[in-house]
Amino acid sequence: MSLDVDTSQFSPHFQPFLEGLLSGDWPNKPKGLQKLGIMPEHWLKHIEPGHVRYVWPNDGSHDIQPGRTFGGWVGALSDHVVSICMFSGLTEGEAFTTQDLQIKLFRPVSLGDITIEAHLINRSRTTGYVEAEWRLPDGKLAAKILAWKAIRSIEAIHGQRPAG
Repeated sequence: MSLDVDTSQFSPHFQPFLEGLLSGDWPNKPKGLQKLGIMPEHWLKHIEPGHVRYVWPNDGSHDIQPGRTFGGWVGALSDHVVSICMFSGLTEGEAFTTQDLQIKLFRPVSLGDITIEAHLINRSRTTGYVEAEWRLPDGKLAAKILAWKAIRSIEAIHGQRPAG
């Protein structure tokens, strides 16, 4: 992956995830990403706290009909993208879970390089709001994603971690 990023600008909880992704040594890639074929190690092109850009090379393998990507795939990849955007904006000791995910499809997602850009628009102590846009190779808007994330302590989301 050719992504130049200073991992120290991210929370300690996010750094190992990002370092594994960047190095290609990612033994704990989430099973859901593996099963769905979501490949941030190839598609993530830019990341900074609260902002990510992915480029998905749509080869038609997720089409429901020729030239029309399955909406469920749009939802799954969108949830991943907005989640990485939220993850990038957390501080030490924080984790999150998706509260609400809305997908607005404006036109069919066709073949070619699809740019998906997400921004953490607002966050409070307990909630983050992320928006993303899917752009077709010609720059036209294909989808708009709205996501609300519940921000909690790592322990509240993932359970108590072993000491040491």
